[in-house]
Amino acid sequence: MKIETLVNLIGGELLNSPYISEVVHFTDDVEDVNRGSCFFVKKISDIPQAIKNGAYAIIADKDISILDKEIAWIKVENVKKALFNIFKYENITNQIYFTDEITLSIIKKMNLEKKVIVLKNDEDFFKAINLREKYILTDNKKFKEIFANIVDLKSKNIKLIQKGLFRCEFNQEEIKIPFVYKNFFAKALNFFDTYDLKYTLDFEIERFKPVFINALFEEVEFGKSEKVVITGIKNDKFFFDELNYIIENTKYAKTVFINNSNKTLLNKPFNFAVMVDCEFTPKIREEKRFFND
Repeated sequence: MKIETLVNLIGGELLNSPYISEVVHFTDDVEDVNRGSCFFVKKISDIPQAIKNGAYAIIADKDISILDKEIAWIKVENVKKALFNIFKYENITNQIYFTDEITLSIIKKMNLEKKVIVLKNDEDFFKAINLREKYILTDNKKFKEIFANIVDLKSKNIKLIQKGLFRCEFNQEEIKIPFVYKNFFAKALNFFDTYDLKYTLDFEIERFKPVFINALFEEVEFGKSEKVVITGIKNDKFFFDELNYIIENTKYAKTVFINNSNKTLLNKPFNFAVMVDCEFTPKIREEKRFFND
């Protein structure tokens, strides 16, 4: 990208008259800087190393000193906004795929392709800028207002067999996904199959994740306890289906729903404790040694 185009695109102020005329790579990780990179400053102390590694342009929203007059020094109001403007420019004609939060998390866990980019943080935006061949996915509805080339992921019919509260069978292989997420899993599969992308079935998402514990709240092996804490649940648009699924499948067990105001229920008898909008950290289990003091 030409320096003149870059400056205009991000609404920046070019602080000098550089010798170089363009950049070929964008990053905010000083270790990822190479010859021709445009470096987005997070820490001013990283700038000397970025120059040494070959940066052709420095973008910052802080006051900076010009250490090398041959490269471009650009001051912006907000680095994150500048990053998004570059992302938008580089992907205005690229297909972007929209789906829900759960399907997106499943795709991220299943994915084996570098060219599949799930937008969640700045690192993902840099990947989407730097890669030529790519499949960009988001659950951010604002993207529908910005990009005309955005499409919704579609589902397909699949045969998924429930094997318990937390696991299913697909194509004669056991997978770690609750049956309540069948339609989300089907959308993820359809995405990978439609574009002939590589994926794995050996994955586990953070939502509805079981933690088996003993009486001391120490984590034990899957299925080795009658006490299970279900983590990662949110009180959102998906919760009602999850609630019905849990109730239907734990009829003969003691099930409690925990939030930040009633965590004391964890100290009472239960078989399943569902953490809703709150976290649970099991105690570290100490291994018994042959000789104990």
